[in-house]
Amino acid sequence: MRHIYLVRHAQTRYVPSEADEHRPLTPTGREQAAALCEALLALGIEEVHSSPFRRCVDTITPFAERAGLRVNHVTGLRERCFTQDAVHDWDAVWTRAWSDFDFAFPDGESSRQAQERMYAATWDVITASRARTLAISSHGNVIGLLLQRIDERFAFEHACSIRNPDVLRVTFDGDALRWDADFSLDALAAFATRVDTRTHLAVQPAPGASRT
Repeated sequence: MRHIYLVRHAQTRYVPSEADEHRPLTPTGREQAAALCEALLALGIEEVHSSPFRRCVDTITPFAERAGLRVNHVTGLRERCFTQDAVHDWDAVWTRAWSDFDFAFPDGESSRQAQERMYAATWDVITASRARTLAISSHGNVIGLLLQRIDERFAFEHACSIRNPDVLRVTFDGDALRWDADFSLDALAAFATRVDTRTHLAVQPAPGASRT
């Protein structure tokens, strides 16, 4: 049985005028990435793959450097593109995207399209690798869609609960991916934050974390 750890990036800040792929971590996000490094070292990860977006690369790089691993950029692991225009009510868009998987702005991806793209990229990474334990650094939206694709129990409420950063686990037996719903990386409680989808700002630090 192989283990794949899906790593959601650390805290970042949404700025409408900034290209999504270039959004950096906040100062708190950089601290989270450093703390995450220590938590990941205990998992025996042998290989690291990442969305090419800056926030994902910057989240996983401290761990990769400490573990002596190369970060492999995989375009298909990128975040979903809702639209190139500014979205003023993310909460409404986020909710609709989960209730209607075919909803999309004219210049964006639907949930179904993003889900299939993320699933295909993840499958390709895993089946091309010989590592027993891998890390995939990606984004909350597409991680949630991936988990819903492989397990119908993964619902909207689960997607809303994914933190910055977060680590979820799937297993692979050579035939199918399975969500390990019982897995929890306890160390995250000390520094992970939750995000208000309306503003993309941290609003509910986990116990022991500081507000920004």
